[in-house]
Amino acid sequence: MASGHGSTSLQLNLLGIGEILRNNRLVVPQFQRSYCWKVDQEVRDYWTDLSRAIETGADEDYFLGTIVLTQDGPDDRKKIIDGQQRLVTSSLLIAAIRETLEGLGHTQARRIEDDFLASQAWDAEDTEPHLKLNEEDHPPYHGIVTRSGLPLAAPKRNDSDIFKAYRYFCARLKELASLHGESATNELKKWVKYIQHRAQLAVVETPSEADAYVIFETLNNRGADLTTADLLKNHLFGAAKMHLDSVRNNWHKSIGALSLATADDKFTKFLRHYWSSREGKVTERDLYAKMRKEVVQSQDALSFSQQLLTGARIYAALSDPNHELWLDKCPGRKPALNTLVLFNLVPNKILLLAAVEHLPAGQIEKLLKALISWSVRGMVMGTINRGRYEDVYSQIAVDIRKGTIANISEIRARVNELIASDIDFKAQFALHTVGRNEANKNARYFLGALERTHKNEAEPEFIPNDNPAEVNLEHVYPQSAVVGDWSEFIAVSGTQEDADKWIYRIGNMVLLQASVNSHIGNKPFKNKAEVFKASQFALTKMVGECPAWTPEAIQSRQEILAGLAVRTWPR
Repeated sequence: MASGHGSTSLQLNLLGIGEILRNNRLVVPQFQRSYCWKVDQEVRDYWTDLSRAIETGADEDYFLGTIVLTQDGPDDRKKIIDGQQRLVTSSLLIAAIRETLEGLGHTQARRIEDDFLASQAWDAEDTEPHLKLNEEDHPPYHGIVTRSGLPLAAPKRNDSDIFKAYRYFCARLKELASLHGESATNELKKWVKYIQHRAQLAVVETPSEADAYVIFETLNNRGADLTTADLLKNHLFGAAKMHLDSVRNNWHKSIGALSLATADDKFTKFLRHYWSSREGKVTERDLYAKMRKEVVQSQDALSFSQQLLTGARIYAALSDPNHELWLDKCPGRKPALNTLVLFNLVPNKILLLAAVEHLPAGQIEKLLKALISWSVRGMVMGTINRGRYEDVYSQIAVDIRKGTIANISEIRARVNELIASDIDFKAQFALHTVGRNEANKNARYFLGALERTHKNEAEPEFIPNDNPAEVNLEHVYPQSAVVGDWSEFIAVSGTQEDADKWIYRIGNMVLLQASVNSHIGNKPFKNKAEVFKASQFALTKMVGECPAWTPEAIQSRQEILAGLAVRTWPR
């Protein structure tokens, strides 16, 4: 069979699942994801489809898809590259049939275990499962198939998906046996025979693990049930050839660097951001195709895996101001990092992936400070999450890697067209509404920074303390206003609906100590004003000195805040 990595010899056979489990000793590689079929989804669908096939035509074959095996597994076992979920689920069903037959007094129940699940070699001391899973899954699976650790009847909250699937099959088979009465034993034996011969898989076997990944990738090149990370992993492993061990090791170190257990959607997101910082902006839809085109040879796979590991460590540090990487890169800029972590903006991550790796510490510190101002201006203007920012930041990252951009001045020249002018920023800030979901996070930061500017403190845009347990956000006109207490505000606004439009205006928000905030809640303004006057925050104290709280007062205050904003987040 031809592939993108050369010619691969393979065997292809159509076999019953039972025959596969009976005649092979199989192992799931340790790095593969754990068993993850859910009882209320895949396991239920598997049972429904299989029972329907047996009921409607026990003499007809039922095709369950393709699995990929490699012949170079440890201890003469074949490695499962693709197909773990179906094989494990099928063996759990067979184990449940064994238990149900045992309960019915069938004398051949033990033969089912020996034939399909676990057996003892003549020179071995213990019974060994025909299928060996990874370190997480093997203990519960081993306990079931060898009967050395069957799950308790009463389920536990932390039961594994393996235990849950096994219990599900036991319950369904008990119902089936009850339905068939005296013929239950014959019905269950019919199930075993069907699973052994008629429930079939296309088994693809290759000589080596690297070849198996080539086949796996070819079979799944449209990504039907796979994440981009799955496809990339198998392409990398297939291309790795002689470097497979090193590539695989770097891949799993990259996952670990991000504190992930598997290459899930978060890892795919990292891959997209990393690739955008290397080659220019890419969508997740196009990511795999672009990577596949660049990583072709064995050395390509090795180099990419090494670079990916470096990128993963930097990416982890971008979300953790305490990460050890910052000790060398910019030890004095933890407050700036705290602020950027709060924003959690994709364009910043893409740019910093390249900058942190290639720029000197002094330039990184200047860039972190600048990114805070550029980010706030972009958030207020509503442009930061639009495609243009990511386009430009990605290309800057590419040029940093090439060496054509080497300092903050050159970066600033490239982003100049994106960043709002002081006039535009001030005008938009005077009208800015903080969305409901982001209110506590961004509004508290905005007000804290503006407070520090008002007091002429150094570096007001940095976060000294963002602990909501100490400093809370208070909406002057409350989120759940009592109409009787706020009738004047509502009347001036026009209607209750019109009044509510002012709730999330930044001018309607103040900072308070958390212990105070909990006591004033939805009280009328005259009560709140007394609390505000006693506040340690100067901008909050100013609100308390207002004779009344109206939409006009909110707008007037917000214009004052807008003037401070231009100074707080300079262009």
